[in-house]
Parts: sequence; structure tokens; C-alpha cells
Amino acid sequence: MSCIRSNEQTVPRLVRVVLTPDLPGCVCRVAEGVTIQVEGTYVVETAEGQRLGRVARFELPVLRPFGERTVGVVLRAATADEQARGKELARRERELVEFCRRRARELNLPMRPIAAVFPLDRNEAYVSFAAEERIDFRELVRELGRYAHRHVELRQVGVRDQARLSGGWGPCGRALCCATFMTRFSSVTIRMAKAQNISLNPTRISGMCGRLMCCLAHEAVPSGPRGGHGE
Repeated sequence: MSCIRSNEQTVPRLVRVVLTPDLPGCVCRVAEGVTIQVEGTYVVETAEGQRLGRVARFELPVLRPFGERTVGVVLRAATADEQARGKELARRERELVEFCRRRARELNLPMRPIAAVFPLDRNEAYVSFAAEERIDFRELVRELGRYAHRHVELRQVGVRDQARLSGGWGPCGRALCCATFMTRFSSVTIRMAKAQNISLNPTRISGMCGRLMCCLAHEAVPSGPRGGHGE
């Protein structure tokens, strides 16, 4: 793996980037020619557009293969103007989530808004929410667009994505796998726990989301093609 030098240390081309202050960060690739400094602020290209992220110290988790599981690409160091705009957008994200929660209650919509994203390079906003069933949020999304002064897209997520977006700590004492390095969920079965001689007590093998812990799949011996979603 190629490396770059930062603060007199050798830093891998895979770095942990904190995109949301309340979460531990995610793994991103570094574009060629970009010099990385720990705790520096950078522009990161993600599936939701360009966002600002802070490079954090970390050790890469042991996974196979890792390159395809990165969340984004570190493009360049953020300018002072971009950092100021990033702070303003972060404030607007928090305000939009609060507004969405209040209006959802007033409209009696059975949903839980979780997080919002305002990309640097798009006149759009993305709001993730959890709900037990499909709901009609057309009136709400119109109000959100007027409030945010940009096009707003509402995205319903499952219980595992809800845990990923909310963050938290696992029974191992470390930050949730889904909130740090995972970008997709593999199928997790009770057979994996049995093969590892782990107690089948639901409280011992269930994660914060209430589903089987993802680490059961991380430590399982592969027996063939894997895929699918643990939802």
C-alpha cells in the first residue's frame, strides 16, 4: 500500500475522516498528490456530494478486501472560505432536523428524522429518517424545501442504518462497526454464532439495532460467496 508523510509520521492512503462531529468517522481513500495532516480539514467526495471532513488518528481495522468499503475520496485541503461555509451548513443541517422532527409530530407522521446533509457542491439536502412503514410525506417535504431554500430528498432507512447514522458503542467497548468502517451490511445468521461457540442469549449477540451483531460475520470463516443485506 502506498503511503504519504504527515507530521513526521507515515500515514496510509486510507484515512479515517470525521464527517459528522458526533460520530467516530469513516474510512476514505486519499487522492493522489494530496498531502494529509492529522486533524486537518479536507474536502471529501462522497455519494451525497462534497463534504468537509477532519482526518483523525486511527488504526485500520483488519478486513478483506478493504478498498471497496471506503465511504469517499479526500480531494484536497479545505480553504478558509470552505471551512466557514462548512460550519454554516452544519448549523443549517441541525436546524433542518429539528424542524423536520417538529413538523412530523404536528402532522402526526410516524417517523423519526435522524440526520441531514447539505453538500458543499449541490443545492440539495438529504434527510434520513426511520419509520416502521411507508408514509405519505409529500406535504412535509414541500415544507422542508421552503425552510431549507433548496431541494430536499427524504430517505427512509432500516434499523441497522439508523444505528449507523446515530452512532454509539458496542458491547466490546468500541464504536459501532457500522458507524466507523462498514459501508454495506452482510448477512448475519445464528449459525455464525454457533460456529464460534458464542452464547445464544439474544442480549449477548444482538447489537444496538436489535439485530444480530455484525461482528459475527466479520469473524466467521467464509464458506463460499457472500452477499445480501442483514435487514
